[in-house]
Formats: sequence, structure tokens, C-alpha cells
Amino acid sequence: MIPIRTLAEFLRGNIDLSTGTYRALLLKSTTEYTPDATAHNYVSDIVDGGTTGAEFDDTNYTRIDVTGLSVTEDGTDVEAVWDADDLTWSSLGSSTGGQTVEAVVLYEQVGGDDTTPGDDPIIRVFDDSEEADLPKQTNGEDFTWSFDSEGIINLTP
Repeated sequence: MIPIRTLAEFLRGNIDLSTGTYRALLLKSTTEYTPDATAHNYVSDIVDGGTTGAEFDDTNYTRIDVTGLSVTEDGTDVEAVWDADDLTWSSLGSSTGGQTVEAVVLYEQVGGDDTTPGDDPIIRVFDDSEEADLPKQTNGEDFTWSFDSEGIINLTP
């Protein structure tokens, strides 16, 4: 899911996917998250104390940076592509049955830290309604989220 507001901000030139600080967080399955492209624009719209979504909080969890950002033109598929390195949370969750990951949320960190989620726009949400690899229970091993080989976001004319 890409929020409608995010798409509009792309067109306005207010979000530059090749620069800036992009981060990832995980949602756990204790609160069933249902994506809403018109209402879920900022991190605070989702991570709201468990009403809409509950952030993962098991062993070794922390939000991580999205690295290896690239914006390219794909002449073969006639599209612009935003991609990044795959994400890995090391030794995530309890080894005796950790929390279950329901969604991976990518967002732009505004203001230099994560203390103001109301101004951190959501860029993309991967959740169990559209991803075959979710939900996934953690078990104390590395949790890797691999982006599609075609990229994270693809825009076509």
C-alpha cells in the first residue's frame, strides 16, 4: 500500500526518494492491521498504541535505516523504479516463539529522529493482505525482508 498523500507529495516534488532518511519498522500481529491508503499517511496514523497497528517490541527489535537507495529508469519495462537494499533485523524475537510480524512499514524520517511520528510520512506498507511471506513468526534468528526484484515502487506512464 502506498498512501494517496505520498503519491501526491511525489508529484509535488516534496518527497525525494534518492536522498533523505528512510527507515523501516515492523508491526506485530496482536492488532490486526488493515491498510488504508486515504487515512494512513504518517507513522502516527498506524503506530497509535495498538488501535490501528501495534509496533513489534520483542527481543532485539529496533527501527532500522533503509540503505542503498536508488531511483532508476527501466526502459525495458517502461517505468521509474525506487529500490533499496534488503532489510535485516538481527536475532529478532524470542528463540522459543517470538512475536509474529504482520507488516513492514517504510517511512521518511523527518526531523532527525523518531520522536515525532506525526510528521514522518509513510512511503510504502507491505502487509499480510498482499504479501505471501507475511505473517511470519520470529524465532531469534535474523529476519530479512527482501524487496521484489522489480523494486519497491514502480511508476509507469
